Amino acid sequence: MEASPTIHVTLMSGPLDGHTFTFSTPTGNDPLVLTIGRREGCSITLGYDTQVSRLHARLIYDARDTEFFLEDAGSRNGTFLGQTRVKERMTLEPGTLFKIGRTWLRVDPLTEVDS
Repeated sequence: MEASPTIHVTLMSGPLDGHTFTFSTPTGNDPLVLTIGRREGCSITLGYDTQVSRLHARLIYDARDTEFFLEDAGSRNGTFLGQTRVKERMTLEPGTLFKIGRTWLRVDPLTEVDS
């Protein structure tokens, strides 16, 4: 069987510090778009953080180039890559911390899982 990479996003602060969200990478060339916000139905829900907008940001995985991107979805309090406010889509290297509201998150390096 062929191994397919798995995406892990780990919360690095807040009441769920250490919790990891796991997502399968898409088959084909379509990017995977993960939504982050306070609203139920987001891929990553941060309902406890009052500084997070209902739809705050998008984390995009481009399977063709195995790259991650982070973009703000017009949030009131901003999205930060390290200390830099995200104003347009920015490349996100695995292991780099990013902040949504008051919550710090990290995309972990891709891991191979047997399918």
